Amino acid sequence: MINSEHIHRSIAEADDLEEVRDEQISVGDVFRSLLSHPAQIITRWNWKAALLGALLRASFYVTVYKASRENWRAAAAAALVEFSFRFLTSGASGALVQSFRRATPAWLATLIVTLSLPTISHSIEYFTHYAQERYFSEIFPASTNNSRQIAFAVSVLFSVISAMFNLFIMRHGVLLVGAGPESKSLWSDIKRFPLLIVTFVSFLPIEIINYVKNRNYFPAIGIFTAFGLVVGTILGVFRGKWSWAWTTALGAWAVFFVFTLFVATVLQMIQRRDKNG
Repeated sequence: MINSEHIHRSIAEADDLEEVRDEQISVGDVFRSLLSHPAQIITRWNWKAALLGALLRASFYVTVYKASRENWRAAAAAALVEFSFRFLTSGASGALVQSFRRATPAWLATLIVTLSLPTISHSIEYFTHYAQERYFSEIFPASTNNSRQIAFAVSVLFSVISAMFNLFIMRHGVLLVGAGPESKSLWSDIKRFPLLIVTFVSFLPIEIINYVKNRNYFPAIGIFTAFGLVVGTILGVFRGKWSWAWTTALGAWAVFFVFTLFVATVLQMIQRRDKNG
């Protein structure tokens, strides 16, 4: 816990970005602080992100392996490997994401977090699971139905979304560690998840709806098109198959379109209810 009397006034003086009083910090200042005081990533190791991230990823691997008809030993081995390294890396990743929660411009901070953290974490993930199946298969059974490659490809997409979501909720004061009075209990954070998830997933559809209402069709089409292309490209590249790229893009566009219609319907219902009083 950081006491108010120990809070510094400038980034140059602070050993930790959470000791800085400024409401907004430039992206450049965040990098300068991390390079000058890298130990803050360890001292502010985010145990909340570590615990939730490791449990979620382990369950994710079990689900993918069983859906691919792998035996329980292979699924459990993959989940154990995933939980072990994710518990360590997710805590550091969470601390890094938290460092950017007040960074401006927000779009640049989001882009940096979205691209850098999944790249680093999945490089570790790839070699960890590869080593498990290549050198330790007698201890930790390997997959037999190509499940590792499938799980890895989908995991990349999940990481991109989760990195954006973690930064989003940390900007709203959730999942913080070492942030003084702003840090709440894990249970308090979890109770705020449902509303934040709804806000997060409806952000792009609401942007499109607003553009269409104002007859700004090109930005709306741009957002819709970019979403499918990004999703398809990520899975296509990491899976190494063109078929995955275009089929995933088509699927992403279909889901996005239906969800946008759903959000538009809900917003219209809310507006009618407000009018009727």
